[in-house]
Amino acid sequence: MPNNIKPFEELTLADDFMFYQVMQDDEICIGVLERLLKINIDHIERQELQKEIKPYYQSKYIKLDVYVKNEDKVYDIEIQNEDMDELPKRVRYYQSMIDSNELLKGMEYRKLPESIIIFICTGDPFGKGFPQYTFKNICLEEKELILNDESTKYFFNSDAADKAEDIEIRSFLDYIKNKRPTDNFTHTIDLAVKKVKTDESLRGIYMCEPIRIQDAKWAARVEAAKKLLVMNVLSHEQIAQAEDLPLKKVKELAEEIAAEKKQ
Repeated sequence: MPNNIKPFEELTLADDFMFYQVMQDDEICIGVLERLLKINIDHIERQELQKEIKPYYQSKYIKLDVYVKNEDKVYDIEIQNEDMDELPKRVRYYQSMIDSNELLKGMEYRKLPESIIIFICTGDPFGKGFPQYTFKNICLEEKELILNDESTKYFFNSDAADKAEDIEIRSFLDYIKNKRPTDNFTHTIDLAVKKVKTDESLRGIYMCEPIRIQDAKWAARVEAAKKLLVMNVLSHEQIAQAEDLPLKKVKELAEEIAAEKKQ
């Protein structure tokens, strides 16, 4: 196993792979949403866990850890344990990709569902010491005037778990931070984490994850190169450089495209 990959048995809910597995349980997923947002949810519709969204071949693709719907709302829940400095623009990009995915061609803008993006962070994303940061678009000239675009972004800071006034939020953030369950819900999560660790098939998937990611990146670069070849606006050398591919591979793709045109 590469040195930079955490051993499977050491994974916690704060790790992306474990978070993805545990949140497949609808009751846990609903429980997290209800506790963090202080709402009631009777059911959720799975859009797709770790859904990949890439509307344009030149766009950076994103993977959403948990992407679910409830009536006229869509929720994206992310676990974040690094790169806090890039979070604001990352959230901006996530919002644009989610909206593009939800609004099919020809649909009216009013059809866009309300969107809630939640980042559960293992550090303080804004350095103010708050356990929770909530963002909506407001008018700077009139702070009471909200844009009402029905998009909200939440950032929860597990480092400040002890400052959370809400008991349920405090318990959940404390579990993220200290890995110790303190109420019934976090005990349920802890059991789910332990269950994942006993699943040898998931261990195999986790071990292969770095390879799968590299394969996906390679496939994306190949697909982008094909489209650039079809557009015929760049040389083979320029495409190879732009997509970080061997020149030999680009030439092979060009030959395949030429052969397909002859058929």
